[in-house]
Amino acid sequence: MKLKIFLTVLLLLALSVPVLTACTQDDPYQGTTQDTQQEFTIGILSGDTIPAFAQGDPGFRNRLTELMTAAGYSVVFEYRNAGGVAAESTTIAQIFAAQGVDLIFSMGTTASLQALPVATTADIPLVFGIITDPAGNNLVVPNVSTGSSSALDPATQIGLLEELLGVDALDANNRVAFLYTTDEANAVASLGRLQSAAPEGTIEPFGIPAAGLGQLTQLFINIAADPTIRAIYIPQDNQITGNMQMVQNLNRSQDADRQLPIVVADLPIVEGGAVASLSVDFAANGAAAADIAFDILVNGRWPATFYTPTAESLSLYINQTEGDAIEFEIPTSLVTRADRTL
Repeated sequence: MKLKIFLTVLLLLALSVPVLTACTQDDPYQGTTQDTQQEFTIGILSGDTIPAFAQGDPGFRNRLTELMTAAGYSVVFEYRNAGGVAAESTTIAQIFAAQGVDLIFSMGTTASLQALPVATTADIPLVFGIITDPAGNNLVVPNVSTGSSSALDPATQIGLLEELLGVDALDANNRVAFLYTTDEANAVASLGRLQSAAPEGTIEPFGIPAAGLGQLTQLFINIAADPTIRAIYIPQDNQITGNMQMVQNLNRSQDADRQLPIVVADLPIVEGGAVASLSVDFAANGAAAADIAFDILVNGRWPATFYTPTAESLSLYINQTEGDAIEFEIPTSLVTRADRTL
């Protein structure tokens, strides 16, 4: 009898083992926690230390974190700054590729151009931000690279200049000096767009080569000597905007009677010596790139084209302090509708 009971127990145990094993392999809840807590790693490559990128970075992070959290995912950011050195951007992109990041967010044309071949080889999506001319720089590649542009509609800039000067249209006696770096692709593209939108001959280029800051003094002497030039326009140009203190000093010192109003294409630069800017909120530009990144990572959907700001999305900054310092009266129409007055 005892032997029979013992054999029966062994049989039951033998039958139960594969049943338990099958339950473990077919558990419908296995992996559910991992799926709902899936984590994405984003490599953030900043081309340099400038105000535009300093605002675009948190704009991107905050928006993508918001989207990921709402969808049940988490996100980790790896940030590195190339410090304006092209080769360093390549190195950083390679580090991100070695880390196996899920996506690279690059800010600036040079950084994005350096990161593109690395991202392509590693099969990592590249989303760029704060770039004036991504298409012209061949940065828009289907299923490889896309993002948000900070290109400005030239009509908005011409309109601002005309309103600032109190004229119906720029003309031979109301011209604008375009101050830029001649080998900065974005600045050159901006010059072309502005000249095409303005009356012929009213946007006069005054350029310096990269690392040619020593030539700025002569440029301001030439600008001050031309009475038909009544304002200065500075595009999104890191070489120039990174030295706004020098620009401000030269504008004020060359001729007491020819201290001209400066308009800049970068909102954060206004307080450095300009009187006005009608431009992109760079935090919002970063957020637009985050929307694209989320669509790529979570929905598997690439945009048909990159994001470009509309005239309605621009902000107007007025620097009344600088206007007073150069004894230039900023029109009331601009002051009253400014989004921010300094």
